[in-house]
Amino acid sequence: MDLVPLSLVLLAALLHAAWNFLVKGSEDPLTALWAALCAALVFYFPLFLLRLPGAQFEPGGWIFVLATGVLHTVYFFTLGLAYRAGDLSAVYPLARGSAPLMVVVLAAFFLKERISLAGGAAILLVVAGIYVIHLKGFRAGDWLSPIRRGRETAVRWALATGLTTAAYSVVDKAGVARVSPEIYIYLMFLLSILFMAPYTLTGARAVRVRELLRDRAALLRTAAGGICTMAGYMLVLFAMRMSKVSYVVAAREVSVVIGAALGVFVLKEGGARQKLLGSALIAGGLVLLALAR
Repeated sequence: MDLVPLSLVLLAALLHAAWNFLVKGSEDPLTALWAALCAALVFYFPLFLLRLPGAQFEPGGWIFVLATGVLHTVYFFTLGLAYRAGDLSAVYPLARGSAPLMVVVLAAFFLKERISLAGGAAILLVVAGIYVIHLKGFRAGDWLSPIRRGRETAVRWALATGLTTAAYSVVDKAGVARVSPEIYIYLMFLLSILFMAPYTLTGARAVRVRELLRDRAALLRTAAGGICTMAGYMLVLFAMRMSKVSYVVAAREVSVVIGAALGVFVLKEGGARQKLLGSALIAGGLVLLALAR
């Protein structure tokens, strides 16, 4: 993986972990996600207008924009439900960590993408690191604890989020080859907001949206999350134009290290030892990924 796309993805990972931390800190993650997307659209509207004239938009591009809008709507719903049921340091590693293995299969089938031996080893190291981060401890019974927890609501929603991530990553790899990334992501978020609005703006959730608008501190926190969300994924889309989607999705998982660190040291969720070891494995995977072609 070349240095430029890798650098873009690592910066995007930092932004991704930041917005997940901001959203997890809210009382209603799903409503906060929707509000964050709205804030992002407002903030980036001048850039959208600036880039719209002369932007690349090939015939058939709308199919990919619509598909990613639907998939991202599902992604935001599953992620919000996962955060409602579990801790950041439990949900985030699973949601992000399950995606690299899934995307290898989907990219091979739909995009005919083949990875090198070094690339495959790097992805496995990243996934292993994410698994270790998710452990409760290092006793004999702890090594199977993430698998045993498969019946937990948070785990199931986190895995559903990982599957959705893999699906939209493959769609987006094809989509940004046809549509300029800045236009693609703006339309994607716009569709996600419209699809989520009937759910978010009814009942108690509508009340929470109004309360959010009156709370300046919460509104600033939400807006910051939205700005990080769009900026981070825009960098990923540019990286997808330069490298294999399997490598891009694996490199994004450095955000798991950041998310786990925030969960342990800021939210005081515990498990520092396994998270340090898991982080080391992920770092090794990133080194291999940088050498892979």
